[in-house]
Amino acid sequence: MTTIRLTFPAGRYHATPWGRHVNEGVAEWPPSPYRFLRALYDVWQRKCSDLPGAEVREVLANLAGSLPRFRLPRAAATHTRAYLSSNNEDPTAKNLVFDSFLVFDRSGECFVCWSDLELTEGARATLARLLSHLNYLGRSESWVQAELWEGNVDGGFNCEAKAAAEEDEEFTTVACAAPASGYEGEEWMRALTFSTANLLKERASAPPLLRKVQYARGGTAIETDPPRHSGPRHEQDVQAVMFGLDATVLPLVTTTLEVAEQIRVRLMGAHKGVTGDESLVSAVFSGKGPDGGKRLDHGHIYVLPMGNDLGRIDRVLMVNPLRGFSESELEAVRRVRALWQRDGRPEVRCVVTWQGRREEATAERGLVWESATPFVPPRHWRKGRDFGAFLEEEVRRECRNHGVEEPAAVEPLKEMPGIFHEVEYRRNRKQDPVRPGYALRVRFGAERGGIFAIGYGAHFGLGQFRAVRGGGE
Repeated sequence: MTTIRLTFPAGRYHATPWGRHVNEGVAEWPPSPYRFLRALYDVWQRKCSDLPGAEVREVLANLAGSLPRFRLPRAAATHTRAYLSSNNEDPTAKNLVFDSFLVFDRSGECFVCWSDLELTEGARATLARLLSHLNYLGRSESWVQAELWEGNVDGGFNCEAKAAAEEDEEFTTVACAAPASGYEGEEWMRALTFSTANLLKERASAPPLLRKVQYARGGTAIETDPPRHSGPRHEQDVQAVMFGLDATVLPLVTTTLEVAEQIRVRLMGAHKGVTGDESLVSAVFSGKGPDGGKRLDHGHIYVLPMGNDLGRIDRVLMVNPLRGFSESELEAVRRVRALWQRDGRPEVRCVVTWQGRREEATAERGLVWESATPFVPPRHWRKGRDFGAFLEEEVRRECRNHGVEEPAAVEPLKEMPGIFHEVEYRRNRKQDPVRPGYALRVRFGAERGGIFAIGYGAHFGLGQFRAVRGGGE
């Protein structure tokens, strides 16, 4: 057995997984064997060049010959944001760049173990020397101390390659190096050092030795929840929560209602798990009163999926309109970690990125607001009535119902702002008939703030309005 202990003196690990963009905000965990082997090769070239190439190749090839297991310390995901110059004549033109990394206790230890690997005494000496000169892993600020470990690994291993994950585990893709079998002489070593320049020159999609392996790690290996207050919490402190969504393929804004419905179902299931009793599921999530009937005061949660410029849902705002979330309700929100997608699309991971008072949920303010999702009137237009007057009456009525001040003017738009037409949105729940949806522009008598939703399906993201920059003139 060969075991290596890694410690991080700064209590931080900075590295982006292979195939992910740095601005996706995803940090690599565990440290990938592919990255580790390349780091050892770099140490050999820069600090231990007197070591014979054959000995170094033997060590690295042995480490690549099998998949290691990991003992990971508890880590928390975080990031910094930098607005860097875009080399434009306009000095105010900046590019937002994320630096995502993991933080943990400086005494935390990461163990990497090859259970079936027994190195010779000479190979162990070579590996020990390479490890002693390894001072960072990942980005340069990711300081590391590495050494061969002879003792036991307390607590066992909590991350290893598996075909199926346990109930309390989650899958992550780890970059590993292909074994040296099939390569002759120095060919494997040259393949190990395949650079980005080589990728561009040869128009390759991936380095020749890179292979992605599915690892199962503990579901709590990375903490993503906001820090909890140590003192007493007042319910009114948290009236809104924002989810950030992450997936290879994010859901389209046209599935707004489907995404919101799924989140509601998962919130009720999570709250049942918190309370241990289905009868105690919060009416904030269920939308039902003590008698089992629908709440008519619009006091249940608004789940408002929000799209980016590409028409993909990348965040979800949840607002409790009449009061703050209770501690058990907040715990249920934190337990919603993934959403299912149809047609074989990848799972969407949910992360709580913000929580606070509802008026702080967005900086949007304006006199003029336009539809972000179709407005669906709860009542039907009757033939012979003035259609424009009908729409305006429905908007005003729904504003009163949802606690939004009535607008000074309501104007139908020819089409939805964005890249989708209103008919492409799903506009009915369960067994309800499909209802027509409309794109509108509303003007208020005074500037207002806060995203709002009105009409049929407002609690599930339909009828959302967003402020128009420049007042819509």
